[in-house]
Amino acid sequence: MAHIAAAPGPPRTRKQDPSIQALRGVAVILMVAGHVIGIGNHGLHVGDHSAWHYSYLALADIRMPLFTLLSGYVYAMVPVEGWHQFPRLLTGKSRRLLFPLVTVGTLQYVLASNIPGANYNPHGLPIWRIYVFGFEHLWFLQSIFLIFLTVGILDGVGILDSRRGWAIATSIAAVGYVVVQIPTRIDVFTASGAVRLLPFFLIGYGLRRHSLLDLRGTPALLAIATFAGCYTVRMLSIDGIFHPDGFEDRTITLAVGATALVLIYSARDYMNAKLLAWIGGFSFGIYLLHDLATAGTRIVLEHLGVHLHWELFLLGLLMGITAPIVFQLLFRNVAVIRTFVLGEKFGRADMPPRVC
Repeated sequence: MAHIAAAPGPPRTRKQDPSIQALRGVAVILMVAGHVIGIGNHGLHVGDHSAWHYSYLALADIRMPLFTLLSGYVYAMVPVEGWHQFPRLLTGKSRRLLFPLVTVGTLQYVLASNIPGANYNPHGLPIWRIYVFGFEHLWFLQSIFLIFLTVGILDGVGILDSRRGWAIATSIAAVGYVVVQIPTRIDVFTASGAVRLLPFFLIGYGLRRHSLLDLRGTPALLAIATFAGCYTVRMLSIDGIFHPDGFEDRTITLAVGATALVLIYSARDYMNAKLLAWIGGFSFGIYLLHDLATAGTRIVLEHLGVHLHWELFLLGLLMGITAPIVFQLLFRNVAVIRTFVLGEKFGRADMPPRVC
């Protein structure tokens, strides 16, 4: 397929935008907060009808989609331009995502197997499965890797060069989100997560490369109204007042996530705080390492007699963000850690960490 000229957009450079960095900060704080609260036997072990549980579910359709949208936005700054660049993408994303998957995944598996009080004990689970199937929060590394390969192929054949091609691809991804269900037993490399997150990655791609969906005025008001309606239905389904079937539920979830993310992106200048942007610069490392910090903090505090949920939440959130930042500041110039833990190029760091 011949390449079609893309619509005029921002110059292709990875120069950092403070407002996007701030959104990274928002995304990683929401993600850590969600994991601190947890669900089921994870996190704070809150009751199914507690305010904590509802707060977790209330943002479930936004947390990882926002992380994914920003990955798509950053990728679109310098996308693959022809098949000759695809091997470079494959090599770079293998280092960036698969090295930490093996290193951090192995460490987390060993610790969870040997530390009393861990949320998840993988006893009896062969270690090879954590590299092939989803394991704890590291499933995202597998899913986003598949997404990068998929979008790289679409770029390699020029499908995403035009707004029309982007719109067709995004529409197909949205349909796939609703209709494709992958059984757990064959969910290799968390392909199900790639299906769920691909529409949001492509939305982020379109925001950057084709300068789309930066809403103001009447379009923004219509998006707010759409989000409010979809979100209300979503909350009613969580409360058990409304009982959508599988297709309906996934359609509502997609609509909530897509409209929320477009609105968050459009309001990015209002969240452009220096502290958030600074935290956002460490977002990938925080994602990788926060679970070790939050689980360790909870275990220590509970042994010290701290059991109130709000105390565990605040201290877990604080440590889940600050401990990985401190780790990166101390060790990111150690070549082995920089490459095999953080997925950066081998050698000394000469710029702040970046999102995947």
